[in-house]
Amino acid sequence: MDQMGFSVTRSRISDLSQVSRSIRSDFLRLLACVALATPLLSACGSSNPPVTSSFAGTCLRHKAAPLALAIGARSNVPTETLPPVITSLLQSAAAGGQPISLIRIDGQPKVFSPPSFSTDAQNGPARQQALTNYINGEISPILQGKIHAQAPEADVLTSLDLAASAVGPGGNIVIVDSGLQTTGVLNYTQSGLLMAPPADVVRFLRQKNLLPDLNGRHVLLAGFGYTAAPQPILNEAQRNSVIKQWMAVIKAGGGCVSVDLTPDTTADLPNLPQVAIVTPPPTPAFSNCGTFALEDASTVGFVDGKASFRDPGAATTTLQKLADKLKQGSEHITLIGGTSSEGSEALNNSLSKSRAEAVETILVSMGISMSRITIKGDGSHWPGRVNDLGPGGVLLPAQAEQDREVIVQLPRCQ
Repeated sequence: MDQMGFSVTRSRISDLSQVSRSIRSDFLRLLACVALATPLLSACGSSNPPVTSSFAGTCLRHKAAPLALAIGARSNVPTETLPPVITSLLQSAAAGGQPISLIRIDGQPKVFSPPSFSTDAQNGPARQQALTNYINGEISPILQGKIHAQAPEADVLTSLDLAASAVGPGGNIVIVDSGLQTTGVLNYTQSGLLMAPPADVVRFLRQKNLLPDLNGRHVLLAGFGYTAAPQPILNEAQRNSVIKQWMAVIKAGGGCVSVDLTPDTTADLPNLPQVAIVTPPPTPAFSNCGTFALEDASTVGFVDGKASFRDPGAATTTLQKLADKLKQGSEHITLIGGTSSEGSEALNNSLSKSRAEAVETILVSMGISMSRITIKGDGSHWPGRVNDLGPGGVLLPAQAEQDREVIVQLPRCQ
């Protein structure tokens, strides 16, 4: 199991469980079980993995390897539970004399670097006791308090970058957090970023030279997409979006990534620094007059670059509410498709029109006469759009997502 002739038997795992009980009393429940008991999503080759599936494997290295554990013990996230795989990772890293780094995820992430484990013990039981003493004396005190958030907000990207530097190529990184960063360049409080396409996020970070160097690193994400009050709960589509964005960032940085899909709905830790609320996109509300936006970030969203609905069921539910309103009158409506600034004029005009037509098709199927509907593809020229280009023509993911929408125009309200 390690390079020092030291082995950890199942009978000795109870010693580590004693450590976990002390951690559990504060904010962690470190379970002494094997990694295969945890539902994992592994993505070392697929460019767009389905985050609703679970696999029993992981791209983490289970031999002695440097380990970085980044924990979001902060406001607005559940009291984090470490994945069971942490038990074996801690044992193998420590027993092999590999560095273990603990990273606090808050607005000013900090790395704690306890000394590496070493012992002069000559037999298995003595070495096991030395390992238990090491975890009790060096790891547990950091987990029980020092890792708690000290600064407002959350900077997950910087924490990931620090973890990558701490372990180097071949190392393991475990990040336990909701993934909702609230400061820096990936600030999820920006309207639209929550549902922005992963490719937009990656391209933005690459153009800003902010992609973390994860070449050869093995990353596990745990708790991503799960929140605690007062942060609103994310629905499945929103959780999946957050997970896919971070998976794309890690892969683009050269890392291998797995996701622990175990739900966590516990309350957050009390009396920690404030973290801004990330507001999920609202479901549109309709009346018999006026102008309404079917935002791409909301329920009537589209697959990136296509005119097919991202969640057909959710889109149908929302458009049924619109159809019910339209059936109360006979007013003519106009559907105007809009896009972000990326792509050619011809492509954007065609795509925006196709998306408006997709909305029309659903409304007609619900009993709205096609003669009442006018379709327009306005591309990137809709007057109500926001500027989605930054300095140097860099596409801004949050703003670009705001510009991807279908506008519903009815007669003006009197």
